[in-house]
Amino acid sequence: MATLPSPNEVAGSHFPIYEALYNMVDPTNKGNIGAMDAANFLKKSGLSQIILSQIWDLSDPTAKGFLTKQGFFVALKLIALAQAGREISMLNITQQTTPPNMGEASKHIASNVLTAGLVTAVTNMNDWSMKPSERMNYDKMFESLRPTNGTVAGDKVKGLLIDSKLSVDTLGKIWDLADMDKDGKLDQHEFAVAMHLVYKALEKYAIPSILPTELLPPAKRKGTTVANSPVPILPVLSSGATSNLVKQPPKRPVTPSIGLVSLPATWVVTAEEKARYDSMFLESDIDMDGFVSGPEIKDRFLKTGIHQSILAHIWSLCDINQHGKLDMEQFSLAMWLVERKLKGIDPPNTLSPEMVPPSSRTVTPSNSVQILEKPPMYTNPELDMIQKDIDELVKERLILETEIAQKEADLKIRSGEVKSLQGELDTLSATLKQLENQKGEAQKRLNDLKNQVT
Repeated sequence: MATLPSPNEVAGSHFPIYEALYNMVDPTNKGNIGAMDAANFLKKSGLSQIILSQIWDLSDPTAKGFLTKQGFFVALKLIALAQAGREISMLNITQQTTPPNMGEASKHIASNVLTAGLVTAVTNMNDWSMKPSERMNYDKMFESLRPTNGTVAGDKVKGLLIDSKLSVDTLGKIWDLADMDKDGKLDQHEFAVAMHLVYKALEKYAIPSILPTELLPPAKRKGTTVANSPVPILPVLSSGATSNLVKQPPKRPVTPSIGLVSLPATWVVTAEEKARYDSMFLESDIDMDGFVSGPEIKDRFLKTGIHQSILAHIWSLCDINQHGKLDMEQFSLAMWLVERKLKGIDPPNTLSPEMVPPSSRTVTPSNSVQILEKPPMYTNPELDMIQKDIDELVKERLILETEIAQKEADLKIRSGEVKSLQGELDTLSATLKQLENQKGEAQKRLNDLKNQVT
């Protein structure tokens, strides 16, 4: 009897979405779904009847005529695989992929899951305490960097920050909070604070604008109200004094590709196209953070068949702030450029005025438009180096992921050839065995004839 994998194994990180879809069909949690109810719900995927029939056979391997909870989860996963262009097979059932698109049902639960996630985040957002075991690990990491005079320079911390895969803005906030004396170096406590904030950010905590009280050095906690005040308390300065704690972001020069241009009347992406691209964006935004990263849209890009260098150039054009991810408007522009390339029109070297996403424009007094760039939230040169490194890594990652997909396709072809050769080998082996049997029978008859003659 075939045994289906558990719902957790099938859904993986998307278990809440699968569970919500299941509860729509089995609200009383009976544990099974009738054939008619299950079939009607699976049709919401928009797949053909032939594919759905194949999915049903795999989801109900013992032909019971209904789907158990495990079977329903398997059916949803196979639908997700089919929609992603992957092979419908139980061998792929535990592979990570986007959740199935079940039309209006998916849109409805997406908002519910997002709301639940936000409620959880708000509930936990005030817990910034550092456990003794965590502090011990941070201190070990600090000692491994071989501090000089009790501090480590920014270039030594850079590798740890890059490995976190957090955005440059987030890393900038963390550095500003941790480097309390603004000397460009971290002492043991500051380093522990920096690493603690990194791990909290990876747990989807929103980095605060003011360092929480429980992360301040013990000597500074008594009698302070900084963490509870919406506005940071700054020292009183004399009339001629200038605070070095408040740094103005540096003014960035206007480059040829990001400069002042005449004000365009409209955007190149029409309203109809924007609506279509927005739907694609919502499907691709797996973590529902309002942005899509390279891994989230890799499959959609690769399916176009466009050369990887052109795809990387389109990404670079649309990722205006070079954050390694695209918002909804930038994604729409990327898909617009991709579709133009499919029609034979190459992407430009730089964005023309009418191509600039509306939210990235600002009108100047001279009636011109400028692409908005977010100024750096910090002025530390070490973090500037990190930003450059991340920009290069994003481009390299997109190229490498494309190459990996091509290698996987080649591997599938080779695997097919190996299976074919194995089949031929099995046939030849069977033929050889049959000939050996015939040889044995012939030898036996020959021996019998020799005995009769003698």
